[in-house]
Amino acid sequence: MTYFNFHGRAEAARMIFSLAAVEFEDHRVDWSSEEWKTLKEKSPFGGLPLLEINGKVYCQSHAITRYLANKFGFAGKTELDKLQADMIVDCFNDVCYPLSGITSEADEAKKKVLWIEYEPKLEKHFQNLQKFLEENNGGKGFFVGDSITWVDCVWTAVSYWLRHLKYGPLLDKFPNLAAIKDRVEADPRIAAYIAKRPKADF
Repeated sequence: MTYFNFHGRAEAARMIFSLAAVEFEDHRVDWSSEEWKTLKEKSPFGGLPLLEINGKVYCQSHAITRYLANKFGFAGKTELDKLQADMIVDCFNDVCYPLSGITSEADEAKKKVLWIEYEPKLEKHFQNLQKFLEENNGGKGFFVGDSITWVDCVWTAVSYWLRHLKYGPLLDKFPNLAAIKDRVEADPRIAAYIAKRPKADF
């Protein structure tokens, strides 16, 4: 698994490996390195993460994580569980894509306006996500079923990023939603991984 030294788009896949107790090479690339420039040219779509299996390279973070979840039993116990998981992860994309555009805006004055305009929309996304969560066991467990699935791992990584962007106080207005990260991190397999993973801000 090749990615930058961020949690970011590879962290959910790293967590799935850890939940499955499957050893993997966690290769982390410096953003400004020559290695990244070389990888960018070789990546199928010019980005990371990349997953190499038996010499063949695969990309796209959700495709990788979904594959690992299906392979190791963390995609959901039924076909409808898997559909629900896919649906919720697509909702995460609705959260993240606008934020990616805002963070990449070079004009600081425009960026400030965009942040202000997006915050009410982000709060609405949180409301919708917490509603989905609460429809499953009152919101005190996980997004799908009664155990961790890949969707909880993806949300945990998204949570890291949201807090890095200073949206922690807004997220904390939705305590059941915010607590997913804590429940995922409390799993002994994930906790063991967290204890040894390299330090990263988001």
